[in-house]
Amino acid sequence: MAEKTGPFQKVVVDQDICIGCGACVSVCPYQALELDENGKARLIWDLCKDDFSCVPVCPVNCIWKTSEAPDSAKGKANWYRFSKPLSDAEKKEFEDWKAKYKIAWAPA
Repeated sequence: MAEKTGPFQKVVVDQDICIGCGACVSVCPYQALELDENGKARLIWDLCKDDFSCVPVCPVNCIWKTSEAPDSAKGKANWYRFSKPLSDAEKKEFEDWKAKYKIAWAPA
């Protein structure tokens, strides 16, 4: 199967629900999830390529496809970051993603 090239839907993580088990981190083939400094799952936005294997392995159901995530989770801070400065094309994809899925927060 050919690898999809953007725009990607990605996932949303509700860190208030996350128990820090690391199951999502271990199954992501793109290393697009990590445990942050508080031991909570965090998305690495630019690495996520819509694999979604992280969604079903979460024992507390704190990860959703962005289109299925509750607005309360999408409005929280710090649940995703970038692995590097974004290119102009990536910045456009990011802004389109934020607008399409009503993502309220963005990393500085």
